[in-house]
Amino acid sequence: MEQHDYIVLLEKFFKKEASSEERRILIEWIRKPGIRDEFNLLCEQMWKEAAVEIDRTVEEEMWNHLQRNLDESKILSLKKRRWQPIIYKVAATILLPVCLGLAAYFGVEHMNKVSQDPFMVAVDYGQKANLTLPDGTKVWLNSATHLSYDAEYNKSDRKIYLDGEAYFEVAKNKEKRFIVCCNDLEIEALGTTFDVKGYRDDHSVTTLLAEGSVKVSNKTDATLLKPGEKVEYHKNKQTFTKSAISDMREIDFWRNNMLIFNSSSLAEIATTLERMYGVKVVFDSEKLKNVLFSGTIRNSSLHNVFYIISLTYPLTYELEGDTVRIGSSIN
Repeated sequence: MEQHDYIVLLEKFFKKEASSEERRILIEWIRKPGIRDEFNLLCEQMWKEAAVEIDRTVEEEMWNHLQRNLDESKILSLKKRRWQPIIYKVAATILLPVCLGLAAYFGVEHMNKVSQDPFMVAVDYGQKANLTLPDGTKVWLNSATHLSYDAEYNKSDRKIYLDGEAYFEVAKNKEKRFIVCCNDLEIEALGTTFDVKGYRDDHSVTTLLAEGSVKVSNKTDATLLKPGEKVEYHKNKQTFTKSAISDMREIDFWRNNMLIFNSSSLAEIATTLERMYGVKVVFDSEKLKNVLFSGTIRNSSLHNVFYIISLTYPLTYELEGDTVRIGSSIN
């Protein structure tokens, strides 16, 4: 598809005219590595085509959202300049500012009535985000994660669509089921705190429960979780493996800037680090991908992560721009 086609899809999304397939195409495009510059240019183009003067209410919503999602140094930098043209520079990290800014020009009501509108948020590689859904449910999104819901959200039920990892603190409402659709699974909860990790490219989907209860099901089977339990759904075999959580920090370690690995292969660790730090990890040999590592790493730079791993296995690592090359010090 050409850039113009994605502009059309964005416009249809804001008008609530996009089909589920069109929303899927839009999300797939946004989640591609390296799409940031193209997406920024697209948003800037749409900004130029919009009205010169922005509605004051929408402007306030956009600015408030930036304050919630940018650190203080970036906020101070924006204050020194006219911030409106710059707002789309963060759109590739969090799509919500785009919804706030462009909705006014494409016939969508303001986001304070978001329960009436389709909604999509995309978190870029190396970033995190958090938001509160219309029903009061709090959600934290990990790197390279995409979440969406349609205009029916919070009417008869509360259904959202997830590709990636998210931590939920679900607002209690016995009358309306809360359902996370992730790959081929439905994770249903009532007044529950839990984490779902289900990236499209991974071989499994993992649900970890901190409080309450959840039911995890596919088209043919289902399993119930109690607090302190987790279940892994194997996509290829379409089977469930339930077990106790050995370390409760595992549920939301990524929210607390921690890395916890339990007999994880370097290939699995590389995938996690690629999403968390926005880099590409390259191995000098296939054998290295199968090396296992267990441990907890706190608040570390990418360099320190590989340094700590190298203390347990004789590997070498080189950081070249956004690429990390992994080798072995054994001849």
